[in-house]
Formats: sequence, structure tokens, C-alpha cells
Amino acid sequence: MKTEDYNLIKDDFNEISELNEIKWNHNNCYFNELIKYVPDNAETCLEIGCGKGELSYMLSLKSKNVIAVDLADKMIEKARSLFPNDNISYICENILDMDFADNSLDIIITIATAHHLPYEWLLCFAKEKLKKGGKLIILDLVKAKTASDYLLWGSAIIPNIIMNVIKNGSLKKDDAHSKEVWERHGQHDAYMTMEEIKIMANKHIPAAKIKRKLFWRYLLIWQK
Repeated sequence: MKTEDYNLIKDDFNEISELNEIKWNHNNCYFNELIKYVPDNAETCLEIGCGKGELSYMLSLKSKNVIAVDLADKMIEKARSLFPNDNISYICENILDMDFADNSLDIIITIATAHHLPYEWLLCFAKEKLKKGGKLIILDLVKAKTASDYLLWGSAIIPNIIMNVIKNGSLKKDDAHSKEVWERHGQHDAYMTMEEIKIMANKHIPAAKIKRKLFWRYLLIWQK
């Protein structure tokens, strides 16, 4: 696994924070599904890589406290502006440098951020910091390898176009500038395969449920 340059990632996402807003993307299309895993009586939710705060706000409607962390200061500024709520603490910090008490969190959720973290660290962090009954929720990008991968994610091209037209009024998700910025950021990214994810999960959280999602992502749910 490569070592991340977090200064570079911060710069990338500060630039991404300024891109044109779109209503539908490959992450927020799953938010309503993900929020169903969060119990109404959750005390404290931690979101790692909160971006502009859309999911943080949804979490705040189901839990008493949300700790929303992002490395990029401009993302945090956008989140505070776009999705404020009294029970959300937006924090600009590298999650690897933060301290949390053991057995203190009801939910740890991270969207399209796990591939920037040491994966073994993330799973062990969840084991230590979640309360009994707490949940780890990961939605992230994944590298295609098997025939099943290529079959599912190849079939996503047409639905992707349809959803962009319906939700964003365009055949494509991004304008030319946004596409260039995302492609430049993507040159720094490295993703695990489903097999690699399952091997790591079986080592640390063997009861985790992992499944492919249509738009080039996987979902991992684990309850402590």
C-alpha cells in the first residue's frame, strides 16, 4: 500500500471544494440507504472525510452529536456554510492525528475516504472506538478485477447517463474544468479490490457485510 501525501490531498480537495455544485453524484445517491443504518437514538456519530457536510447534516437529524472531520479547510468552511446545525462539530484535522476515547462512538462513517487511510488502521480504530452495538459504515471506490466486477460496473454506464440527465440536466456529471480537476486528483488515488477488502475485513472484523454497489463502489457494514 502506498504512503499518502496528505498535504497533496488537502490541496486537491481545497480545489475540489470550489467546483460547481451538482445535485446527484456517485456518493450522495447512496446517502438515503446509508442513513437507514444509523439508529434514531445514536449519541455520537463520527464522519471521516465529511466534505461539504451533506451527510453530516443528515446524521445530525438522527443523532445527538455529529463530529464531522475533513482534512481540507475550504471543505470545512463550505460545510459550515451550507449545512450548519447546532449538534454538528465541523473539525479541520487529519483523523490520524485525533484522539478518541475507547468505546465512545455509536457510528463511524466514511464516504469515498477510506482509500486515503491506512485500511488496517481504520478497521482497528473502529474496533477500539465504537461502543458495543456501534456500527462502522464504509462506502468507497474499488478496483475492478473479476468478471463479476466488470459485469456489474460495466452495466452502470447507461444508468449513470440516465441519472445525470434526470438529476443534473446533463449527459455527464462534470463540466470540463471539474473533470480535469478530478482526473488530476485521481492520479494520486489507489484502490483495493473486493478480494483485498474482504481479506482485510476477515482479519479484523470477520462479521462485516461487504457488497458491490452499482456506481463503482462497495459498501461495508460492521456492527461491534
